[in-house]
Amino acid sequence: MARNPQYPLLETFYDEGHRGKILEERTQALKPLRLRTHSPLAWDERYANYIRRTGFLPLARIVTHEEGIAMIDNAALTALVDRWRPETHSFHLNAGEMTVTLEDVAMILGLPIDGKAVTGNIAPNGWKDRVEALVGQWPPDVPEGTKDRRTTSVSAGWLAEHFGHQPPPGAAEDLVERYARAWLWHMLAGFLFPDGSGNTVSWMWLDAISEDWELLRDYSWGSAMLAWLYRQLCEACRRTADNSNLGGCALLLQIWMWERIPVARPNRGPPDAWLHNDEDSLPMVAFLWKNIVNVYGGSMRRYIDYSNELDCLLPSHVTWRPYERGELEHMEWSPLCTRDKDMWRAEVPLICYYLVEYHLPSRVSRQFGYLQHIPTEQQSTSQELHKIDRRGAVFRERHYNEVYLRWLRENSRLKLRVAMTSDNIGDLPSDPEDAIDPYDLTTRTGTQPERAPIEDYLGQQLARFSNEAGHALAVPFGSPEAESTLRGFLERFRRGCKRMARRLNCMSAPDQAFVGGSGLADVPSRSARHRSATRSSSRTTTARVRGL
Repeated sequence: MARNPQYPLLETFYDEGHRGKILEERTQALKPLRLRTHSPLAWDERYANYIRRTGFLPLARIVTHEEGIAMIDNAALTALVDRWRPETHSFHLNAGEMTVTLEDVAMILGLPIDGKAVTGNIAPNGWKDRVEALVGQWPPDVPEGTKDRRTTSVSAGWLAEHFGHQPPPGAAEDLVERYARAWLWHMLAGFLFPDGSGNTVSWMWLDAISEDWELLRDYSWGSAMLAWLYRQLCEACRRTADNSNLGGCALLLQIWMWERIPVARPNRGPPDAWLHNDEDSLPMVAFLWKNIVNVYGGSMRRYIDYSNELDCLLPSHVTWRPYERGELEHMEWSPLCTRDKDMWRAEVPLICYYLVEYHLPSRVSRQFGYLQHIPTEQQSTSQELHKIDRRGAVFRERHYNEVYLRWLRENSRLKLRVAMTSDNIGDLPSDPEDAIDPYDLTTRTGTQPERAPIEDYLGQQLARFSNEAGHALAVPFGSPEAESTLRGFLERFRRGCKRMARRLNCMSAPDQAFVGGSGLADVPSRSARHRSATRSSSRTTTARVRGL
């Protein structure tokens, strides 16, 4: 298990070809991933009696609501996937590690955690016979010349063609039941467990949905779906082709992001009145995200903006405990949301047929309201526990958060939109005409400037100035070289501050300096006016990147 020498937390096996590595090194212009979640088939209320017996009725009410499911932002999810690490099953963010946990699966979608593992026979023998036995239709053979000639699934279009409409009025009950099974099959394979293909529905679920309806309640669908999502994220974070896909339940991942991270979060209107009051139909948190304002603009531009914002994310920006807000306390939720809460922090392997993926909530303790320690091998902490008292509680929280974040930043890749250069800004050659330098050409001219590379660069320069100030102050006061050393530092500092102001000021001339909010300190020089006019004529689009 070879480790990345620069980031010891990362394994070279996973890091080779990782989207985050490519973005950091700028070796390829990546595009947003395509989402492969299918919208559920048309709903008929006659299905409710069958779906209720499986325990999926609350979810069915959400995904078949008259306004449909929330619009998924593929650019936002791609920016998040870029930060997924298969080594830890978590997103490595500047605010710390975060991940989707069993708590999120239960609260957002109301899927059960306690139950039998979702597993069974996946041999393809006779699968078409099983399809016919389940829904009464023989799936067609794949036409010659089809690019994807899989024999392990049916076409999503074929299933929608035969069962995407409601059964005829007055249809016999056995026909309605077949339609209900087809609807459930499509929801499982196309909505909760979609793979990266996007145009097929796997027959892998046939054995499960062929059982008696009540037996489906006995399975741990929540842990199976999370295992499936983890695997899809582990694969998608290393897909770099222009037509690459993201499988897994996109609705879960999207609402998880909206609930916790203020990046790409849309405006949300008040929820509609819930029309189903029986206990088997009560809503989950996903219902709150029905009335949202859809995003606009090109997905590529949004992808770049979201990547910049995630690079600048701080712990104070994150909503660590979203399900404890007052809005949720005054609503009646499905009992499935909290039924298995004692299992939310279990460190266990998650199973979904042939997939086994580990659930590691100890890496994201802040999501459960606990201090986040640096993950280590199991060791005795009895002495540390006896040192804790009430006076030190606040200090310990701040201290451990700082220690943990310092460790994570030293051991993992957290910033993907890094500075274009590391040159000392104070030592750059004099620029009497204020001409456009290579950094400006890279980050500003003809494009919308990116925030994260500028912040990263300025952070480097401020740290460098801090070190230089320490060296200058270390020169003995009154010595022959003291004045020249200090003056030299101040001149570089002044020149650097002027250039840093230029980096931050996207619209105005860099010579303009505001004093105490009273106005301009002086009138821009002739060269500054000339440079500003030159830039205005060459720039096609320049605007501030939206902040957090």
